Amino acid sequence: MKIAVVGSINKDYTAQVDKLPQKGETVIASNYKISLGGKGANQAVAAKRLGAEVAMIGAVGKLDGGQDIVKKLENDGIDVSGILIVDDEVTGNAMITVDEKGANTIVVYPGANNKLSPLWIEKQKEIIRNAHFAILQLEIPIETVEFAVKISKEYNVKVILNPAPAKKLPEEIYEYVDIITPNEVELTQLTGTEDIKEGASILIQKGVKEVIVTLGERGCYYTDGIREIFVEAVRVKAIDTTAAGDAFNAAIAVALGEKMDINSALIFANIAGALTTTKMGAQDALPFRQEVESFKKNLVFG
Repeated sequence: MKIAVVGSINKDYTAQVDKLPQKGETVIASNYKISLGGKGANQAVAAKRLGAEVAMIGAVGKLDGGQDIVKKLENDGIDVSGILIVDDEVTGNAMITVDEKGANTIVVYPGANNKLSPLWIEKQKEIIRNAHFAILQLEIPIETVEFAVKISKEYNVKVILNPAPAKKLPEEIYEYVDIITPNEVELTQLTGTEDIKEGASILIQKGVKEVIVTLGERGCYYTDGIREIFVEAVRVKAIDTTAAGDAFNAAIAVALGEKMDINSALIFANIAGALTTTKMGAQDALPFRQEVESFKKNLVFG
């Protein structure tokens, strides 16, 4: 089963603190880590670790050694032929602050991600054509996302859109999306309502085939306009929620690609996301398939 991920590649700078700072406040970090991240790259690595064949379409900067990131992704078993190396730019980066409960704040500088253009996607369309799923996020230009989802549907490739960070989308983009996966905040920003069921219904009316709303420690909600499914979260000791959503999105694609029923797929994705929160960092924290399967054997909801 093949997955094409079109999206961001970042360097993450993570500081662990007792509490997140208030406006104007300085806090001292107890731990600091530099790791690879970006929602696109995270989802690519997660999907690979969960058992898929993965190709990444993205961009890194040459000014800060983006070639080393490409090599790392290649060593992880990911097809990197679709990654653009931008000569006059740095790789995107994220400044992440994580408190003792695992909650975080993230500030992203897009860098080379902003150079990922529709023209580059056009050049890489064979990668998309050969995939079963295309996963996209919103840390790259909107016009690139729109072009990529249209190319995907032209080739009958199933589209999963993770609308993060949330921003206004062209109305016509929704009809090309098979599955959209907002969290509660993103759902409200996209639909104008804090009611989960109402917001999901609005997205269905816009043309999305299926909606999965991630609810953090409360689990997730699914609807296709007819069925409604709520799956509880699994209990873990969370220390850093960074990349949990990325693991969830990758896991949904892997599970559905393996023909799991939707309820089983949601449980599988919940576990992958939860396990990610038990470690610091983004890609370093993403679970392998055997970890997910092992956890399922002793599954505890709550």
